[in-house]
Amino acid sequence: MNSNDLFSNVAEFPDPVAQGRLASLVGIDEIKRQVIAEATLLLDPSTVEKWCVKHHGAIFRAVDEVKQRTPLLVFEGDVGTGKTELAETFSDAVARSMRVEVTLYSLSLSARGKGAVGEMTSLLTSAFAEVSSTASKARDSSGRVRRGVVLLVDEADALAQSRELAQMHHEDRAGVNALIRGIDQLRNEQLPVLTLLCTNRIGALDPAVLRRAAGVFQFARPNGLQRTQLLEVLLEGIGLSDQEMEKLVALTNATSSRSYGCSYSDLRQRLVPQAVLDAMSRDVPLSGKLLIDHAETFEPTRPFGTPDDVG
Repeated sequence: MNSNDLFSNVAEFPDPVAQGRLASLVGIDEIKRQVIAEATLLLDPSTVEKWCVKHHGAIFRAVDEVKQRTPLLVFEGDVGTGKTELAETFSDAVARSMRVEVTLYSLSLSARGKGAVGEMTSLLTSAFAEVSSTASKARDSSGRVRRGVVLLVDEADALAQSRELAQMHHEDRAGVNALIRGIDQLRNEQLPVLTLLCTNRIGALDPAVLRRAAGVFQFARPNGLQRTQLLEVLLEGIGLSDQEMEKLVALTNATSSRSYGCSYSDLRQRLVPQAVLDAMSRDVPLSGKLLIDHAETFEPTRPFGTPDDVG
């Protein structure tokens, strides 16, 4: 089976473009730090043994429990909160930290197949087999990790929806079983592979999948401080006054007529670019006043699964 049928993208790290994208993710520094540290440990559990021997002189039972965890992470949160961007770029930091190459396989949604009996199971089995094949060559003769592999499943609820749903099709149930078997096989073979699931509907994921996760990271819309940090980066050199920045931050928050403020992508991909294009079309400088004018009429992306609020 052709890899193009299984993966929407295969990327190699370290990569300077990914490094830049990762650095530009402002406001989620703590999540970035935790994800990179967790991923590094899951790809090479021997690092926790070395730490334990260094500081305690022996390996404790707690360290064994850490090593036995399933190398599975879940990113969950609203649209536009940075989870997919981080999922696609954090491998660069891991590669640089571990001083190894890391391959990212992004599972294609076409792996769901077209509903034919056994098709989704076959596609998922093939995807895990290819990832396993790459990872089987990822250690040197002494067992040291020389390559890491990350399997990214975006919109994971499309493949890992709960089998508790009464209306769930048999083929979908079989697909969830195949996903779980693949994750367990990678763990049992102790391969340097990390599986990452991204979803904005964590409640739809199968409980057996969530139970296996070594970590679940929640992504939320930016608070006032985070919006300030991002806007300061995006608008560096524009010369906004403190009062204008405060006004922008307030206007991009929730209001009396809606319960949600701007997402990261609302600010980066919509509000600021719209103001820049407006300034260009008028052949005038980008200013705080122009940005505020746009913010006053700007409508943030509605959170996934949330009905329109009534004012």
